[in-house]
Amino acid sequence: MKKQKNICRMIFFMALTSFSFFSLSAQTQGLVFEPNRPVGEAQGIYPGRVVMARDARIAKWDGTTGRWWDEGNIDQVALDRLYDKSICELAGTKDSKSAWKRIFKYYNRKAGHGQHGYKKGETIVVKINLNNTFSVDDSDNDIDQSPQATIALLKQLTEKAGVPQNCITVYDATIGWKKRAMPDRIYNPVHALFPEVKWMSADGSKGVEPANWVKDAITYTDSEVTLGTSLPEAVVKADYLINAALLKGHEITGVTLCAKNHFGSIQFPARMHGSTTVSQMKGKEGDYSAYVDLMGSPNLGKKTLLYIVDGLYGMQTNVGAPNPKRDRWKMFGGEWSSCYFMSLDPVAIECVCLDYLYAEFGNDLGFSGAPQFQKGASKNCDNYLKEAAKGHNDKLGDYSPNGVKTGSLGVFEHWNNPKDKQYSRNLGKKIGIELYQVK
Repeated sequence: MKKQKNICRMIFFMALTSFSFFSLSAQTQGLVFEPNRPVGEAQGIYPGRVVMARDARIAKWDGTTGRWWDEGNIDQVALDRLYDKSICELAGTKDSKSAWKRIFKYYNRKAGHGQHGYKKGETIVVKINLNNTFSVDDSDNDIDQSPQATIALLKQLTEKAGVPQNCITVYDATIGWKKRAMPDRIYNPVHALFPEVKWMSADGSKGVEPANWVKDAITYTDSEVTLGTSLPEAVVKADYLINAALLKGHEITGVTLCAKNHFGSIQFPARMHGSTTVSQMKGKEGDYSAYVDLMGSPNLGKKTLLYIVDGLYGMQTNVGAPNPKRDRWKMFGGEWSSCYFMSLDPVAIECVCLDYLYAEFGNDLGFSGAPQFQKGASKNCDNYLKEAAKGHNDKLGDYSPNGVKTGSLGVFEHWNNPKDKQYSRNLGKKIGIELYQVK
């Protein structure tokens, strides 16, 4: 009996030590996790659902030869198949044509536009991430949107959703700190397959329209924000928006996913990089975040049909090329991440992506090695997601971009642990996030 008590004490002490070590490690590394504590109102056909699909065969780059985005280094056929499965699981259908009908109907019902799917003549803008592209002849190996991912999405929209090519505009348009360009490495192969799809960049180029900026198309809850209040005319006039982001850390903000992807929709994203509203590591939980205004703006987040995060070559940081020694994921046996995330909930998808990124890179998340940006960008980097889930700031009141209250934009939650990856709905509850992993 005494022996059994000693064993029980030992097990209890080991469990307590493990828990303490995990908690201390999380705090030391900058991001404090409170597992399975949902905040906000889940969105989606299946509320809070985030679809994660992975196929190791898609990302084929050997890490040294050519560029990660070269033809052959991303398996287009396998990627198209992954897209199809993800769309179906997101909507709960057996085929992607039916899935798109459900997604459009869900969006229009939620937006108060009636119970209808896509209508002929309605326009869609697709926001891609060209954070490291400043010229049409860009051909470096830095992480940006790939031609293969663009093709996969356009196939879905035109062949499955029934959207005419000339009703689609692909863009990234910011003018500061440098003007972003639409590179020929994307435009040429995609244009050859979809000749009527429209393109837009800051200044435009051959076949690419320049952004025609509309003043006061977005205003912020905090009037002191200087990120710019103009948006491209094509975005303002669009009926729908698809946010196609990348899975990567950020040397200033910890992560850059769907919300920060809109730094390519506004004019002056670099103006506030030193502020707590952008560089959250300098602030604390409960600070106002301009990301929430982007997520809830009537001309941006509120017209978003679908959120996508491309994790084919998920990276620790936002600049430079995928590094085989750093960016092959231990979580996936030393392979490229080679995955995709999709959701109808803008908060849930970023929570899941953040959990994956932080589990893989820890306190190094975001760190690029640049001397002006030290480690620790992950500290407090989930604050904007908590704020978006609440829709309310303790100091400024309700988030109200363009004078319109956002309400809760989605559901915030961290998973229970990196091994089991379970959120509240995975644990049988009717609140929180559901991580749906495609088999």
